[in-house]
Amino acid sequence: MDWFVSLREESGARVYRGGAAPDRATVLAQIVRAGREITQGEGGSVISVSGEVVIDGTPVGAIAFGDPGVSDEKLRFEIGAAFDKVRSHTGIRPELR
Repeated sequence: MDWFVSLREESGARVYRGGAAPDRATVLAQIVRAGREITQGEGGSVISVSGEVVIDGTPVGAIAFGDPGVSDEKLRFEIGAAFDKVRSHTGIRPELR
């Protein structure tokens, strides 16, 4: 599964991180790690609270990576649930892995 996370900085520049993994759990972990990374600026300041997520070409939506009150586990759950919801509306069965 391919994925990417993006956000727009205050300067207007877009920041992207992307990757691929063979299974859903690894993809979700990679997305959370990348999203946390790109929403944090120098010295731990938050550049953007949310980043846009795309998995296998399917836009998942905005995820609050920059909110320190949201755990990585909660983010993984939210991303997975949003992905499943979007995929089910397109007629594509979500992965059962």
